[in-house]
Amino acid sequence: MIDFNALKEFDFTNADTYLWVFKESKSATKFRTKYVQTENELNKDLKRFICNEVNRITEHSPYTYISQTNENSCLTIPFDSTDFTLLKLQIDLPEVDHRVKDISELVGAKGYVVKFMKDDTVVYAVKKSTSTWKTSYPKKFVNMVFKNGELKGVENNAFSIEKNFDFYVINNTAFIANKKGFESSMKHKEEYIKAFDTLKENPGFSSLFSDLTSVVEYVGSNSIQLRRMAVIEEKGIYKQENFINNMITVNKKRKWGINFDNDKIIPCNNTVKVILQVLLDHRLISEITDHIYDVPDAKQV
Repeated sequence: MIDFNALKEFDFTNADTYLWVFKESKSATKFRTKYVQTENELNKDLKRFICNEVNRITEHSPYTYISQTNENSCLTIPFDSTDFTLLKLQIDLPEVDHRVKDISELVGAKGYVVKFMKDDTVVYAVKKSTSTWKTSYPKKFVNMVFKNGELKGVENNAFSIEKNFDFYVINNTAFIANKKGFESSMKHKEEYIKAFDTLKENPGFSSLFSDLTSVVEYVGSNSIQLRRMAVIEEKGIYKQENFINNMITVNKKRKWGINFDNDKIIPCNNTVKVILQVLLDHRLISEITDHIYDVPDAKQV
């Protein structure tokens, strides 16, 4: 991929560096941004961070709703299919007109973008901020203070910038190193929504139920629930032979309270959570204690 090679070959060391913070907005722009002037030493740190991270990434694969990364990989997606299009419009504005004037303008930031510019090429490095910008992990963060209109890296406890980024944008492509951070900051639900729409229309899935209304209402637009529905489709345990008969038998034995009618599941507000745990294969039984557990991730061993 041309853009991947461009990212790997980009001259970060000699690039100009600009730091922007962004907050969420209820307007059509979705973001509010401010430019933060940074000192030379901090700029050097930011360049070192991104060089370390880009060097670490040696492979890439297309972003999908079920794709994952490893310690050396990233996921790719056209950036214009994400909310970064809206964010880019704002952080490409003249820095001098949008400079932070007070520390209060940094509080509650959703994240930050470091813009690296060299000749006619720009690399955007984006990071979702921690829930509270504070000094919690000295080895992972550089501490920041805002003084005289400039952001400076020091040993203090004002707020922190982490030593890595969630995703990078160069030319037409976003390279995602942290999928969760990317999806959260960019509110990227499209793939999960499409996957759920496809699943609802799949006769093999919809025929399991007397009615899907309770399932659809429970999932709603929640990113976590949409992701779980994608995993249900990926695992496909509902496609196994005698799945419904086995589910009926275990439900009766374990008294889960799921209702059935003519071999169809009858979902309701009281049972839909349990039903999805079963479809995820996350409702497990300990052979030692005979206790039933709902686990966040069930990996077969």
